[in-house]
Amino acid sequence: MKSIFTFILLLVITFSAHAQSDGQYLMSSNKLEVRSGPGLNFNTIAEVPQGTQVYVMSSNYGDWSAIQFKKMNGFVLTNLLTEDSRIADAERAAQEAAAKREAAKAAAKAAIAQAEAAKRAAEEAARRAIADAERLQREAEASAAKAIADADAAKRSKDAAARRALADTEETRKALEEANRRAAKGSSVASNPIESTTPSYGSSSSAKRASSPKAANMSVTREDKYSSWEKKTYKSGATPKSFNFKGKFDYKLDNYLKIKVGKNTEVVVKLYKMGQTEKQDELVRITYINTNTTQFIRNIPEGEYYLKIAYGRDWRENIVDGKRVGTFTKNALYEKGVQVLDYNTVKTSKGINVPSYNLSLDLLPNGSGYGNEDQDNISPNEFNDLKG
Repeated sequence: MKSIFTFILLLVITFSAHAQSDGQYLMSSNKLEVRSGPGLNFNTIAEVPQGTQVYVMSSNYGDWSAIQFKKMNGFVLTNLLTEDSRIADAERAAQEAAAKREAAKAAAKAAIAQAEAAKRAAEEAARRAIADAERLQREAEASAAKAIADADAAKRSKDAAARRALADTEETRKALEEANRRAAKGSSVASNPIESTTPSYGSSSSAKRASSPKAANMSVTREDKYSSWEKKTYKSGATPKSFNFKGKFDYKLDNYLKIKVGKNTEVVVKLYKMGQTEKQDELVRITYINTNTTQFIRNIPEGEYYLKIAYGRDWRENIVDGKRVGTFTKNALYEKGVQVLDYNTVKTSKGINVPSYNLSLDLLPNGSGYGNEDQDNISPNEFNDLKG
């Protein structure tokens, strides 16, 4: 290309005296005679074969055009030249190639952007999948731990029930042995001959011995004194029907007594409001709470309170002396708490302080409940009494 442009520059300088050049690449349609001037009277200085490309510097010489062919300049008849489409095709091809190259760059850039977006989406999906897997693993581990804990609790409960059954059996056996011992002792006394002070009137001593009374064999069984009582089952928070009592509420006070009952017992809690004297104590609430349950006693009227609590299992009810009563028949324990629960509201600079309390209840291994130091054991009759 450098040699071509250099030669073009020389041609322009050479023919600057003539009209402006056309600057086209044309092709000879026939064999061309290149003459030294624009006319047939000029000498032929070269021949251009048909189909050869020449550079036309100017076509402003009438029927003649000034051309450059190889290293010489001359003139040829203009009508023997035709346009060479190869140059235009090459330029168009170059433009199309450049456009395709730019399009390819844009497509590559878009593909790279899509790939980066896909990579980020894949990384986010992987992160979420890992988080979900870890969450599911934690939930599975928690479920497994709960199942193990439940199984252990069930085993402990089963073992405790077995121990209680064994203790009941042993207690029955001892009672039966004691009853048999007493029966045997009574039989030996009763079987001794009875000496009569009345004359026998000729009866023999053998007849006397045959007619002497003897004690029959004694049969001893353990009696369930609650067998005729009606067994009752209540939901936590219910008031046993045996008390025929409706609670008293103050719905303006958002207070509570939260009671958590352990695994060894069920409870019936009676909440008493203290008066100026014991006779003026007022029963406010009676609540039945099942094993392993947390119960809230809410909307308690203002005042100072104490509790009566019945522990045990197998709650039964009956009518005794015309009065309906209830009691636990297994592992029963009744107590009156000495703790005072103060539910009086207190006004402060920040507003009104509404007291609430938490209480945990269960039967301990030593058989006590509400608190060893703070309990007064009471009888079932005292517990069933609606008065303090």
